Amino acid sequence: MLLAVDIGNTHIVTGLLNPKGEVLLSFRVSSNEKLTEDEYFSYLKNICDFNGVEIKELNGIVISSVVPNLIGIFQFLGRKYFKIEPMIIDLNLKLPFSFAENLQINGFGADRIIDIAQAIIDYPKRNLVIFDLGTATTYEVLKDGVYIGGGILPGIEMSINALFGNTAKLPKVKFSTPESVLGRNTAEQIQAGIFYGYAGQLKNIIHEIKKIVPDPYIIATGGLGKILFAEIQEIDEYCPELSIRGLYTLYQMNK
Repeated sequence: MLLAVDIGNTHIVTGLLNPKGEVLLSFRVSSNEKLTEDEYFSYLKNICDFNGVEIKELNGIVISSVVPNLIGIFQFLGRKYFKIEPMIIDLNLKLPFSFAENLQINGFGADRIIDIAQAIIDYPKRNLVIFDLGTATTYEVLKDGVYIGGGILPGIEMSINALFGNTAKLPKVKFSTPESVLGRNTAEQIQAGIFYGYAGQLKNIIHEIKKIVPDPYIIATGGLGKILFAEIQEIDEYCPELSIRGLYTLYQMNK
């Protein structure tokens, strides 16, 4: 059994996969650099026990992280509790895709590597666009199996927090699908503006990409991707476990 850990700026998404790559269990906890390996292990054990998953069968750990300080904590967890040295995702690993020669890839995020790796395994003959809606929203574009570029924009929650934090009277609202583009009160108007404004951004990005890449297959992932998938007809598929399965794929290629 493999423990796959995707460490983001806001949440740590953890998955347990069987030898066939099937996700047995996945959960998320807050990214917190103050917690120790013992505290994170306690989360892991309690959730596994509750779901009837036996963590003593664990024989591999793979970690993707955009928070450098948290890598060490999970390395300690692997060594202390499982006597396993975790595999860390970076550009030194064997990857199922290549980069266009004109790109500067220093600092390319591990979170982006795992999304691309799994998408290209799932759809090897398609041009691809991958949106990952997390703390930041990223998009990746692949043509004929080659990564040709992408982009980064503020995430949905980041946009909401900026609006709340930089105004004196506007409330903080939860991101959700509004009843109408015309809100009836301040909270509804914020929800409508964020939802339709963000959907409009993604639709325009897709429109511009299609001028460069013919007939791409468009995937969304990330915690908030499901909400926008229902609104943006241009997105072909929502893949909630893309990153966890990408960790499994890269572990199998490099173990």
